[in-house]
Amino acid sequence: MKLKKGDLIIIVILVAALISWLVINNPGKPEDERLIVIETNGDIYKEIPVETGMEQQEIHIQFENGKYIDIIVDENGAYVKDVICPDKVCQKTGLVSRVGQSIVCLPNRVVVYIEGRAESEIDGISF
Repeated sequence: MKLKKGDLIIIVILVAALISWLVINNPGKPEDERLIVIETNGDIYKEIPVETGMEQQEIHIQFENGKYIDIIVDENGAYVKDVICPDKVCQKTGLVSRVGQSIVCLPNRVVVYIEGRAESEIDGISF
């Protein structure tokens, strides 16, 4: 069986499509890779990759006015352990563990959120 010119064109297109798909989807990178990002005053304070078996970390952020916030980070996600602010909504938020979830402390201008490759359950209509 001899390949024709059209067969070669189809093979080249399929190989190019496969290579493009591999570059875009990067199968070597795990889908559940997550990153916990802590921002203060709109600037990134710390980024922590979430890994299986990682030890629990306590991040203490002290502010100039004597206020502070203690954030606990482990393989399950992040939560606010203690905070000095009037209503403590950020502490009541609880554990955030999925991509797209966040904790916001408005009085202290702190945001903790999860980034990653996994699809977020939040869609455009939820906002």
